[in-house]
Amino acid sequence: MEEARRAEVEIMYGGKDITTPLNEYVESFTYEDIASGESDRIKLGMHDTGKQWMDAWMPSKGDRMEAVLALYNWDADGTAERLYCGEFELDDMSFSGRPLKCSLGAVSIPRDEPFNSQARTKTWEGITVRQVAQEIAGRAGVTLYYEADEIPVEIIEQNEQTDCKFLYSVCADYGLAMKVYANRIIIFDEETYENRAPVRTVDETDMSKWSYNSTVAGTYTGAAIRFTDPNNEEEYHVTVGGGSRILEINENTDSIADAQRKAAAKLNNENKKAVTMKITMKTDIRILAGTCVEVTGLGGKINGKYYVDRASTKKGGGSACQTDLEMHRVVPRIKDASVMGAEQAAGRAAAGGTYTVVAGDTLWRIAAQFCGSGMKYEEIYAANRETIENTAKEHGKKDSSHGHWIYPGTVLTVPEGKAEV
Repeated sequence: MEEARRAEVEIMYGGKDITTPLNEYVESFTYEDIASGESDRIKLGMHDTGKQWMDAWMPSKGDRMEAVLALYNWDADGTAERLYCGEFELDDMSFSGRPLKCSLGAVSIPRDEPFNSQARTKTWEGITVRQVAQEIAGRAGVTLYYEADEIPVEIIEQNEQTDCKFLYSVCADYGLAMKVYANRIIIFDEETYENRAPVRTVDETDMSKWSYNSTVAGTYTGAAIRFTDPNNEEEYHVTVGGGSRILEINENTDSIADAQRKAAAKLNNENKKAVTMKITMKTDIRILAGTCVEVTGLGGKINGKYYVDRASTKKGGGSACQTDLEMHRVVPRIKDASVMGAEQAAGRAAAGGTYTVVAGDTLWRIAAQFCGSGMKYEEIYAANRETIENTAKEHGKKDSSHGHWIYPGTVLTVPEGKAEV
């Protein structure tokens, strides 16, 4: 006789197993598993016809709970699978009626409250990203799991930021992923995880719903950043990638290597939007945020390897349990970099090369820098008339007002001339 497939939620609350009494009330359970940038969350939706949750059982914010999703007979009779969702702190509760309902929300953060609530100001000097994370993890009383390169940082400011927010921002600056899970801070190189084998193949027949998007809006073929050497005030232009869609980055950098890493991190993070998919399917506990799946059955241009950015698992009152996946296509990351001194960059442009417009630029300033006089802006406009006018129209202008309206990212051809540097 075939056994019924079922999904159950097991909850430890304040160190006590409340699974049996809780299941009498639970109508829904959601687990938000996020690869990086946010903390995981759970949410319990319950009926409260007896008003127990509003009265004697009312929880308190800050209470701790652990959650496990158990799947029985899920893919075959007699099987039992368990997904440990982690340890969470209650941070949201609401009640409504009629019918009387109770909703409890909890977030995965360390037990140490200052990690997520106390703003700090500190100057970190002569340190690595791992060492920053180790100090913060130690202060929060949690374990650090670090799986990435040793990244040196000469100086970085934590300015009225919580340890949580600050560490997230440091990781993002250097292209690392970070999440808090089961009283651990986990930091890893997302590219390494993208390169891992898919945990399973997801065919179109496995999907109850799906959507696919491909766009060039907000994506780039390269990134540019500048570094000024504090020892001699010499300026360097660092470019990662190339092409016509250049992401201009205005950030403090410690060195040329630091500039390259930050430029590559921001460029590749933006380009994760290029090809994305959303899938709804029967829950598979192998598919977690930070894993990859191989999509098939949708045609050659859509099929392929995708990285899971977010997995939202939802269990209703019955046996149904589905997961919504948000993913981006895995493609080779752009990392090739070139470095030029300011004089070399100006010389190249003056010799009939190209220049990428940055915020604050005018044709007069560009002409003064590369052609020796701002009065020669007309020559740059004439050489780039079509590009300038088309770009102005793309930004909603009737025309460029003879080169008055130019936009960051526009690649201009600079006529030959002697640059003043």
